[in-house]
Amino acid sequence: MKFNDISAQDWPELKPYLDTCLLPLTGLTGFEDPAQVTIALEQLRDALETIEIPYKGRVVTYPALHYITGTDMREQLNAISLHLKRMGFRYVIGLTIHTEAVLWKAEQTDLLIAVDMEQWTSQSELIKSSISKQVQELWQQND
Repeated sequence: MKFNDISAQDWPELKPYLDTCLLPLTGLTGFEDPAQVTIALEQLRDALETIEIPYKGRVVTYPALHYITGTDMREQLNAISLHLKRMGFRYVIGLTIHTEAVLWKAEQTDLLIAVDMEQWTSQSELIKSSISKQVQELWQQND
């Protein structure tokens, strides 16, 4: 479920069920041409759907954090995750298509998934299964 699908009136009632925030991390630097940006956003969308669609009743997708230039991503991700938890989310999952993002893992981010899109074409089912397993394990260990 996207953040803008939830009305202010409905949020208090839905809050106990929508306990997980999905935070897309695009990882753009500003050096990408329009075609490269389009590809990055399409790939991120494809990866996000592995969580958004099957877990629609539990996950809220927030707006993407697009640019990483001049930013300590770990620090920024930690701060945003902390704020999201203070807003009522029990879990924050960051998802990106940049494999170097494993270095971005922050204390307040419960799960950071970096999808290798070079392997996506040949191993998408395995990757989707792995993502699903990680999300379910996160919930199981804390429920």
